[in-house]
Amino acid sequence: MRWDQLAEKKWIIGVSGGPDSMVLLDLCRRHQVAVVCAHVNYHHRPTADRDQQLVEDYCHTHAIPFSSRSPIQEASGNFQAWARDVRYAFFAELAKAEGAAGVLIAHHLDDFLETALLQQESGRQSEVLGIREEGRVMGVQVVRPLLNRTKQQLQDYCDRHHIPYGIDESNLSDDYRRNQLRHHQLAELSEAQKRSAVQKLKRRNRNRQKRRDAVKAKLNPANQIISQEIFLTLNEAEQRIFLRMWMQEQGASVPSEAFLIELTKALKQKQGNFNLTFSKDRRFQLAYGFFSLDFTEEVSYCYVLDKIELFATPYFKVAMQGETTEAVTLTEEDFPITIRSPQPQDAIQLRFGTKRLNRWFIDRKIPPDQRRSWPVVVNRRGEIVLVPKIGCNVAHYSNNPTCFVIK
Repeated sequence: MRWDQLAEKKWIIGVSGGPDSMVLLDLCRRHQVAVVCAHVNYHHRPTADRDQQLVEDYCHTHAIPFSSRSPIQEASGNFQAWARDVRYAFFAELAKAEGAAGVLIAHHLDDFLETALLQQESGRQSEVLGIREEGRVMGVQVVRPLLNRTKQQLQDYCDRHHIPYGIDESNLSDDYRRNQLRHHQLAELSEAQKRSAVQKLKRRNRNRQKRRDAVKAKLNPANQIISQEIFLTLNEAEQRIFLRMWMQEQGASVPSEAFLIELTKALKQKQGNFNLTFSKDRRFQLAYGFFSLDFTEEVSYCYVLDKIELFATPYFKVAMQGETTEAVTLTEEDFPITIRSPQPQDAIQLRFGTKRLNRWFIDRKIPPDQRRSWPVVVNRRGEIVLVPKIGCNVAHYSNNPTCFVIK
């Protein structure tokens, strides 16, 4: 995105106080881009307060709005991952409060190469090699205007324009793999070699995007439930591309390429139902010729209503319109009613018979991942009067329903 385009909107800019982000802040000022400076002080190193002060001083000198946060890591774990999460959460919160178009981040060409090398080392097939120039993080647009500049160019800019900056001493050690790549592998490359490597990676990204677009044209990864039959019309390479896109679309971490190869084999061979846990909180499920992703934790909820109220939850909504199988006719004797998650003993009597709810789920081919959160409407006497998409019991059916409960 060009500077004149950036200047058309207001932005949050993440500034650590290092040379990269200070260059971005100075360039925004020079190009008259309206920004709010956001600084996160983790107090994780002796010079943290120094860096905050120099950012504050620059903003004060140039009348740039400044906002900071000092989070504390309460649980043990990966500091880098935690720091990134709280940083972007702060940026997203500030962007919403300020009515900003998004966030500007000072990633540069060397960061692009370091990220690509780490991706290749991990063995995972990332959607994009390196770093996107534009993307979304936590629902907020993120723009990286400096990806075509090397770290040395940014350092030279600071020195030439007398821009103050601080050096994060943790970046000088080899404690992190990214630092090792930076100090040893990338340090041996000339600027021309770095730019050549980036161009090759961008060409690979463009080719990958063409393949993804071709797969999307055949099967939409935004769909939560996928037909096994249609999936198997894709070739093997397309199947793995689709699974990566689909899992990312569903908010799941993408397993390794080896896992995806085994999964595509299983989908070719298995005609019945199966489920496979692939992370601490997600599992893959195939049921009745359709597959989906499910959360491994149990789902439990309960809403008690003294009267009909129109509202929505993550599991259902109560409305005045819907399908026939979502309709129920309630009387004063039914209240208070309870709308809850299913229980093992649940059964409902429809006009054509009584069965346990689990049996109705099987007969209607409702995927297992959806059954655990399916709403069940119970009256004050403990009778199940409605299960959306399955129907209401015989005593609560009429041509003039009082409300609809929609899954």
